Amino acid sequence: MGANTSTTRTSKDVPAKKLNTETKDALNAFLSGHDPETKRTNFSSYLYLYLAEPSNEPTSGSPAQRLACLSSSDRIIQSNAMYELSGLARDKPTSLNHFVSSVCHYALLRFWHIHATEPCVESWLTNWVLVQPKSAILQIYSSDYQQQRVTGNSLGLTMLSFDEDNSAEQHFAKWINDAEQPGRISTEAWRIWWQHSSIFHELMCLALDYALYPQALSQDLKFTLPQISEHNMRSPTTIPALESSCLLSPSIGWIISKELPREARTNWTRVYSSKLDGRSWSMFKKAIARRGSLLILVREKLEKGKPRVFGTYIDQDLERRPSWQGTSLNLLFTVHPNDATIPGLMVYKATGFNTHYQYFNYSTKTLPNGLGIGGQMEHFGLWIDSSFTCGHSNSAATFGSQQLSTHSEFTIDTVEAWLVRPSQRLDSDDDDRTQKSIVEANPEAVAMLEMANRKMYSKELPVNDKHF
Repeated sequence: MGANTSTTRTSKDVPAKKLNTETKDALNAFLSGHDPETKRTNFSSYLYLYLAEPSNEPTSGSPAQRLACLSSSDRIIQSNAMYELSGLARDKPTSLNHFVSSVCHYALLRFWHIHATEPCVESWLTNWVLVQPKSAILQIYSSDYQQQRVTGNSLGLTMLSFDEDNSAEQHFAKWINDAEQPGRISTEAWRIWWQHSSIFHELMCLALDYALYPQALSQDLKFTLPQISEHNMRSPTTIPALESSCLLSPSIGWIISKELPREARTNWTRVYSSKLDGRSWSMFKKAIARRGSLLILVREKLEKGKPRVFGTYIDQDLERRPSWQGTSLNLLFTVHPNDATIPGLMVYKATGFNTHYQYFNYSTKTLPNGLGIGGQMEHFGLWIDSSFTCGHSNSAATFGSQQLSTHSEFTIDTVEAWLVRPSQRLDSDDDDRTQKSIVEANPEAVAMLEMANRKMYSKELPVNDKHF
């Protein structure tokens, strides 16, 4: 996989960052709480073996010095220290896949402020993290690799263009396979991946903080890495219902939260669950109408194969209206299963092609009744029908999205709605609109007038106005 050409540098060459008193106390408590016979079973055991049992000279020294190397601003010192922490440099090395999975578990516990002994990491997340960023994987396997044209959107969720068909997919598959085998990842391959993977830097920061400060549940991290910014690390204060959620797993929530506006990351509340509240369109629309920014997740029902989970983030209040509404902050997402070429969660953001961000309408005879996101009428990027039994998903230029579900037409198994930012609407606004205007009471007529570009003189006139 490439010769080991990384520069050997020790903490003696470049001074590592000194630890403050609080971190030293946490380190001593951490070391005293572990058995010397520890084996690498979770991230805490990886960290203990790295701190207490040095395996080579470059990172030798006291536990405090070795911990400081992990947070060193010198990239070579930090890379070497992280490589040894991973167990890949030991006489009996572990696999990179196992190490990344253990990091993800601790990171998600810290991010969501939950305590769990069972792994909360879905296997697709580990493989997804391993191939971020994709350009680093191509560099590892291609000595003459040059930056290729990249199209797509955030978080490295991209489509790469290559002259040779499937060459990229083959490299990704080989990397995932090598990561599953102990001793297959060289120091040079690790260096390339570690230095370019901002996603794994963030996860490592969270995992280290949780291991050293397991009782600290504040938003501010106590142990940080130089590459991590406060903006990216902002996490919800608490989500009590997350552990009982059928669809919003810690893995999905973590990736989606990175895409949301900062003010929509701090406090999530589940407002509807078809499993807990009953399958009812009436209850669903009441739970989501004019509430604020929402995260809606759907799981399809399949006779064969593993069903997909997909959904949408809706930034603006949902108003019953026979026309398109919303903002470009909306997005669509779907979870690719492990048997996909690149498993993980695909996020699709607005492209600016049109403004068909959201459609919410019901109780009409000639217009679609349900909730639609992106695309065109009757050909939505995501559609939940008001029958609440079925829906559809098609490619949508609004978000540059592909079909989210396994099949275009899908049967609904479960639906959840989460309020991630309460509406900014004043209470008086709700009071003023308790009575529908004449046009609001006749949405089909409104649609006809809008298509004819006719002015609606009675738009603000209440339907039961005595002077009408």
